[in-house]
Amino acid sequence: GGLYRTDGVFALSLTRFSVFAHLLAWSVRATGIPARDFLFACHLASILLYLLACRRVAAGIFRDPWPRWGALLMAACCFTLPVAGTALSLMDPYVTARSFSTPFSLFALAAAMDRAWTRALVWLALAALLHPFMAAYAAVFLSATAIAERGQWRLGAGLSALALLSCAAIFLFTLHAPAGSAINQAALSRSYFFLSEWTWYQVVGLAIPVAMLAAGARYARGTPAGALSAAGAWVGGSSLFLAICFVHRSGSLTLARLQPLRAFHMVYLAGMLLGGGLLGRIGRRHRPLAAGVLLLTACAMFWGQRLTYPSSDHVEWPGMHPRNCWRQAFLWIRANTPADAIFALDADYVESPGEDAQGFRATAERSCIADWYKDGGIAAMFPAAAALWQRQLPASTNLDHESDAVRASRLRPFAASWIVLPADSPTRFLCPYRNRQVQVCRLPQ
Repeated sequence: GGLYRTDGVFALSLTRFSVFAHLLAWSVRATGIPARDFLFACHLASILLYLLACRRVAAGIFRDPWPRWGALLMAACCFTLPVAGTALSLMDPYVTARSFSTPFSLFALAAAMDRAWTRALVWLALAALLHPFMAAYAAVFLSATAIAERGQWRLGAGLSALALLSCAAIFLFTLHAPAGSAINQAALSRSYFFLSEWTWYQVVGLAIPVAMLAAGARYARGTPAGALSAAGAWVGGSSLFLAICFVHRSGSLTLARLQPLRAFHMVYLAGMLLGGGLLGRIGRRHRPLAAGVLLLTACAMFWGQRLTYPSSDHVEWPGMHPRNCWRQAFLWIRANTPADAIFALDADYVESPGEDAQGFRATAERSCIADWYKDGGIAAMFPAAAALWQRQLPASTNLDHESDAVRASRLRPFAASWIVLPADSPTRFLCPYRNRQVQVCRLPQ
């Protein structure tokens, strides 16, 4: 109960709209299983649910077992495929609310393709309890699939016009919101909100799937695959159009926070299953070719993961000593510092060599001064978090490269008592822990 007294807004803001964290905490207490072991079991369960859901959707698209197996194997290979520049993957490589909302959304899609609407609504409701934001985009995709399957294009055109008018109204009514407010400053710091900030290959990652799905819809017209392709092209093209028209730095940041391009999460899932099904059909006659493509895809995904997290174990088995030096330091902090200690880290510590996006609060179970990377994402969505983020961020900016005097003077107003620095950062502070990449030091009081 003594954790996160000064920065709980960053840890707890998301839990106001999701039962996920509350359900996990209750389950850990009720079962008595150590949290790390329980999370690992949840991760395995989410993988199983994801594969079962992909198999269920594939069964609704294809009658032949070869395309079904192709879709399932492609889903397994593309587990962590990035969704263009949206900061999403098809499935997160660690346990989050999306780990379960994604398979639940796929189960809802399978039910919708079977026209079992009650079951589809139940699955969507379960997804919404865990991640309302992603469930809303899944609901849009399911609606588009139903419209495409029934050929109700006038209804679809009317809904598209309504969505366009709604976005235009939001844009006009929020256009003159104070740009200097804390939450707007946080939103402006998120490059993935704005298509203009994406790299060319990330933009290509939006355009190519829409074009391929549009071609697939024309080729497979009148079939479940054609309806799913049409829905993917429709939802992807519409969200891309809305982002181009309304989501930019000089416009309404309210729409930017809604992140319409996150609709591509379901578009990518549909495209992956359709592509895997096509590969399965090819595999009926050319097995070596299909097997080679799947093997190449799996190797590319594995290589991408190793490039993303080069200093961490690919699978963090329960009870195994972590290889990541930053995680080692965070675990030492958990075991050897007071529960009410407040820590400071550089605002960009997540980008430090070897850090591999290890979350400080979750691992060390200690409070810390706001950072740019993780806390900025929360601040962009919640005003209370934004206000604290705006006050604290200057204190942690460029902390690794400042002198001890500057560090102490900046952090003193926030009652920080410890600081985590790279091992090569010069300091005269007393540092009771050090490894080859990280040092943990006391701040003078």
